[in-house]
Amino acid sequence: MFHHSICQTCLKKITSITLRRYSVKTNNTKWKSKNVRQAFLDFFCQKHDHQFVKSSSVIPGKGEGTYFTNAGMNQFKPIFLGATQDHSELQAYKRVANSQKCVRVGGKHNDLDDVGRDYTHHTFFEMLGSWSFGDYFKQEACSMALNLLVGVYGLPLERLYFTYFGGDPSQELKPDLECREIWRELGVPEAHILPYGMEDNFWDMGDTGPCGPCTEIHYDHLGSRDAGILVNTGLQEVVEIWNIVFMQYNRLGAGHLVPLPSHHVDTGMGLERICAVLQGTRSNYNTDLFLPIFDAIHKETGIGEYGDKVGSADTHGLDTAYRIIADHTRMATVCVSDGLLPGRLDLQNRLRMVLDRALHQCHQVLRVEPGLLPKLVQPIIDSLGDPFPEVSQHASKTQEILMEAEDRYLLMYSDGRKNFEKLMRKNPELKSVNGETLWRLRDGWFGHPMSPYYIEILASQFGLSIARNDMEDLSSAGQQVPIEAEVQYPCFTAELLNELSSREVPPTDDDLKYVPAILKFNEFPTVTSTISCLVDDGNKLSERVNVGDRVGVIVGKTQFYAEKGGQVGDVGFITSETGEIEVKDTQCSQGHILHVGIVTRGHMEKGQELKLDIDPDHRVGCMRNHTATHLLNAALHHVLGSEVKQRGSHVSPGKLTFDFSCSVDVNIDDIYRIESMVWSWLGKGDRIVVERELTPLKHALQLEGIVYLENAVYPDHVYVVTVRDPGTQQVISRELCGGTHVTNSEEIEDFCITSLTGHTSAVKSVVCLTGRHAVKAKHKAVQTEQMYKDLITELKSNEVNLDKCLQLQKEINAVLGRAVLPKLVKDDLKQKMDSLGTDINTLINKHAFMILEKELTRRMDEPGSDIIVHSFTVKVLPKLNKMMKKLSVRRPLILVVQATNNTNAYVCVPKHSPITSDTLVQELCKMVQGQVTQQEENYTVITVKGDNFDMFLEAANRVQANYITEKTSATKN
Repeated sequence: MFHHSICQTCLKKITSITLRRYSVKTNNTKWKSKNVRQAFLDFFCQKHDHQFVKSSSVIPGKGEGTYFTNAGMNQFKPIFLGATQDHSELQAYKRVANSQKCVRVGGKHNDLDDVGRDYTHHTFFEMLGSWSFGDYFKQEACSMALNLLVGVYGLPLERLYFTYFGGDPSQELKPDLECREIWRELGVPEAHILPYGMEDNFWDMGDTGPCGPCTEIHYDHLGSRDAGILVNTGLQEVVEIWNIVFMQYNRLGAGHLVPLPSHHVDTGMGLERICAVLQGTRSNYNTDLFLPIFDAIHKETGIGEYGDKVGSADTHGLDTAYRIIADHTRMATVCVSDGLLPGRLDLQNRLRMVLDRALHQCHQVLRVEPGLLPKLVQPIIDSLGDPFPEVSQHASKTQEILMEAEDRYLLMYSDGRKNFEKLMRKNPELKSVNGETLWRLRDGWFGHPMSPYYIEILASQFGLSIARNDMEDLSSAGQQVPIEAEVQYPCFTAELLNELSSREVPPTDDDLKYVPAILKFNEFPTVTSTISCLVDDGNKLSERVNVGDRVGVIVGKTQFYAEKGGQVGDVGFITSETGEIEVKDTQCSQGHILHVGIVTRGHMEKGQELKLDIDPDHRVGCMRNHTATHLLNAALHHVLGSEVKQRGSHVSPGKLTFDFSCSVDVNIDDIYRIESMVWSWLGKGDRIVVERELTPLKHALQLEGIVYLENAVYPDHVYVVTVRDPGTQQVISRELCGGTHVTNSEEIEDFCITSLTGHTSAVKSVVCLTGRHAVKAKHKAVQTEQMYKDLITELKSNEVNLDKCLQLQKEINAVLGRAVLPKLVKDDLKQKMDSLGTDINTLINKHAFMILEKELTRRMDEPGSDIIVHSFTVKVLPKLNKMMKKLSVRRPLILVVQATNNTNAYVCVPKHSPITSDTLVQELCKMVQGQVTQQEENYTVITVKGDNFDMFLEAANRVQANYITEKTSATKN
């Protein structure tokens, strides 16, 4: 009764004819992915009264598990489990449909190892789903599915195969003959309705809970045959495209099923797979969901184009790398837009692992320059931005995270290589890495802790094998105990904080971080303190650290600012009589300040007295940018309205980034007004003062105009930072803030907005510069504007210097593409250069033809009868033909022309010339192996495909030389 898998030998015989390429006779242009998605939603929501429910986040909520959202039904689990709250929105659902963002990395459904190796697996995918909660059941669900596939998408019924649950006597479950009969009544041929057992056609939510039989719809890519024997064999010629689950039982335990009081329908169809079907390919990657990303990879790197090959056919792994990079970047883009960042634990670690895999393909397989992944975000936004607006809203953040991930990957890879080099020096005869050596690599015995992922990659590169069982033990141990080789110790962890508490390490007094600097000289006071404890690179307390060690230092008193509230931590130096530490980062937790850095000289010991000095440029940059952030926030409220809400900020020495939400669009005029308003406050100098006051939270929240983050958790006492005009007592800005600030607005020195993303989105992000960084950007803008003026002047001159124009155009566009400029200037110049581009080409061509005609006429007027050889480069041949037809030919001429895709020679001979046109053409054709492609009254065109300009010019010069030699010889005779 059931269909079982068949032997591979038989399978190869049956499918030997399928190894050729094929295409489905569907309208590929019509069925772009956005149309496929919209047709699905329109069918259920408009024609069958389903309520559209937007996709939930791929990040599960609290208490929803530790795996990504991996199916469309996840957000509806409370309905299936009967756990909806009274008066909740879920309670009102009867029929719903959506396109759910799904990620499968880890857990029961883990496709990571298959991604890129075949055509159908992904880490991120969209699940098109429809649900009935106690409303309709099998008859309606099957009818709708068939109507959509055949009636809307236009798939031929003869290529569809329908499976149903064939029963399981061990659990006293009968075959779902009702489902079989429904498909028959709907017109499905008997041979296309197939029974399968529990593994394929019975769906469980878990060991307990709602469950039921399902019916799957499979598609035969080839057709014109009986493909029933190929269903559920894993062949890509016959693929499952839709699963319809009939939830009619509740599993109380192993083998114990009871009927549910109400029946539900849960369907799921992968968008990537149905797009492949409708676009005529077996490969999900050969669709418009991925091809634009592949085009971007090809364009940005110059590597060979994507060829859609797998297995042994993909000889150098190029196409596999394409697929892995595109898939993993899509997954990362979606995850970051939902608020997930790469990190040490759980989902953060899985995201980090996926990014590492993509970066491994970039650097170790394709060998491309850094910076590829951020450039792939835009084509991903083009594909996913409409159905999932959050992807567009967080584009700049996503690009920044991808760049940071690459920096970290390169560091980890470099450190890992050093570990293995050290290992091999100690064990030159080593052939495999097993047992204790694996654990030592993980725990950093050879210099740096390593994750199992890096161990596995680098072991193969060093020609070392790994016992699979040992590797699995190492990986599973890493999942159970978050030792996490990838974390940069020292850092605060629960274990370290417990240790500090048990040893009664006192909190750090860091009030000195607010002592103002003498900004004129960028001077901050040196602080003297004592080492309370040292933390080594294994995150353990230590009595002593030596040169080269990575270390964390906790002291009794410090002026270092620890990262908090969007502002990065201070950097600087800690010195004692015996050594020096370069501080790279400063962290805080539970009152302790951890100065993280490298011992650059000597050694340090617990209890030593030391001196702390912050990097003044780093601190001043942060102070300027943090105060400017407050002024920017105030200006945004003035210009865009009170509905502006801060969503996040990042303050570093080099720039500030400010994320905010508002419903109005932001245009160029708004940016000008915002920038001008901030500038007006800076221009008043020391009359605009910055005040800081520590006050009870309850009191602070009652202050007029106070700005704070609604979702933030504040302590009982908070700092209120107020920017005020002391003359009028006008409050310009008042915010809850623990960051460091300048004392008056004049100290910010300069300000400019360099970018604004998400102009029309709900959440927007603006990047600004202050101080010397703003001065540098404005100076570069002035230089670029002057180049533009020089270009305009040159184009308007009577004798245009073409080389100078092209060089200026190239230099200006290079600056606009790479340099950081004030946004207003950059956008204005981009617009001017875009409009000038066509004019430049027209003027250049016009001028070039004028110069050519004058030059040829001049040479025709020169005495003598020698052959003239001249060269020219042109993109538009018809204009050249027009000029050549009116040219007065008084001497033989060979004009060698370099065009876009070929090289041409225009051969002109006057009527009374001693050398005939035919002779000249034949001689030149023979030399360059060209052919005559055009014959006019006064010229003949010889063409060779490709760039053969130098060869053509050399041949023309040889013909000229031969003619002169023959002429001289004839004269002597």
